[in-house]
Amino acid sequence: MKMHEELKARAADMHKRLGGTIFAFPIEEENPLSKYAVAVFNGKDYSVYPNAMTIEEAAAGILEVLNGFKEEGWDHDYERNVRFALYQSQVDAPSVTMRRLKKGKGNYTIPAYESDIDVMDNPDDPEGKLFSARGLIKFSYLTMIDEKNPVAISFMNEYYKLLASFRYGKTAAAIKQEVRRMGRDEAIRWIEHTYERYIKDSRTITDILNAVGKGQR
Repeated sequence: MKMHEELKARAADMHKRLGGTIFAFPIEEENPLSKYAVAVFNGKDYSVYPNAMTIEEAAAGILEVLNGFKEEGWDHDYERNVRFALYQSQVDAPSVTMRRLKKGKGNYTIPAYESDIDVMDNPDDPEGKLFSARGLIKFSYLTMIDEKNPVAISFMNEYYKLLASFRYGKTAAAIKQEVRRMGRDEAIRWIEHTYERYIKDSRTITDILNAVGKGQR
């Protein structure tokens, strides 16, 4: 019973941070071979599947729930409803599924940038692109984890401070630890959700970039 309540609490935390209605996450974050839990939000409470699953079984369970939503005439869009968490321990697991995920194959990974929202054509350069403020956060996050770039790291640290000042509910240090536990896809969703919920003026993001840039000179 205690484990069941803990899984419901984790689903509720994902819902608060990332939105959605269907949640899948490893039961043991640090275990590369962890089984997965799947939970569904019904508008009032969270229902957790009774059995722990492999990642493949979790994916199949999600599709089963979405099909049920479709039959009931409810919203069954994957992007709007599903939040599938992969932590670094599972990403590094020696499995065929994880190797496919790393190569961007299968149905589990999501595109990092949305056209015309995160990245758009540059009217002054037909071959160039422009980042929006949200796209800039995504770019900084990906550059931080892929290249350990110090400017990107500083930018993200400032973003955590900004969220903390906007009543996210955690300190900047705690937010940083939260993001470090996320896999790439979950972090991209987290950026989209936090930007929509907390950032009311895109200039706060460009101000961070300017401040970080000056600090590197």
